[in-house]
Amino acid sequence: MIRPDIRHSCVDAVTTYVATHLLRARESSASEASSWFRTDAPSDELNAVLRLGGELHREIERMRDHFDGVPTCWHFWREIDPPDLPELLARQNLTLFETEPLMVFADGDSTSPKAVDRRALARIEEVSGEIGLAEWAALWSGADATAALVAGLRQGWELGSTRYLLWREQGEVLGCAAVVTSAAGASIEHIVTRADHRGRGIGTALTQRALELALDTDPVRVVLTASPQGAGIYRRLGFVTVGHVDRYA
Repeated sequence: MIRPDIRHSCVDAVTTYVATHLLRARESSASEASSWFRTDAPSDELNAVLRLGGELHREIERMRDHFDGVPTCWHFWREIDPPDLPELLARQNLTLFETEPLMVFADGDSTSPKAVDRRALARIEEVSGEIGLAEWAALWSGADATAALVAGLRQGWELGSTRYLLWREQGEVLGCAAVVTSAAGASIEHIVTRADHRGRGIGTALTQRALELALDTDPVRVVLTASPQGAGIYRRLGFVTVGHVDRYA
């Protein structure tokens, strides 16, 4: 049995997570039956079923039809979703591919995240045009052909919800991040450091800068989901775990 206060914190964080993802695409929907967004980009991070409810088996089938042919990520929030949802997803040949903690910024004694070297933050730039967005997509995805990804990423940018950050040294892009804002709060997304430059603090600095931009909007809360590599960084910056998400594809 999950304690009511823990469940409440998780519900609030999921609400923010969902709200920020709905604003990343021109096509999205939120209802008691389901919440989802679709950019049509060739990435399951840019098309997702975020929540499911109601008659689950029918809604899963409806969403399968809706996203037919599009890479899609399906979310199961362990602490708050119906416990039979994983079995129903498996019946549709959807497979669990990752589990991540859901974290909320909780450093109430500070108006800004814990400091890193300000000189490091000077290497971070905000994407302001198509060339930068293509560079961001290439670093994030590792793909050579990025036009279709850029078309999906551009939607959140044009809708005014999403800001993309790059870490650049001597003309080379070595890291990326994104921050998404909504009326329900902000989320930090896609913290990636090029493999041959990990361990230098690039991810920490990008997270701090994204957090600063999020806090500048006076959000209700700031959320993220953490990879195994990033969880320790986020805890040091003031994030705490309030839940867990299983992702299926």
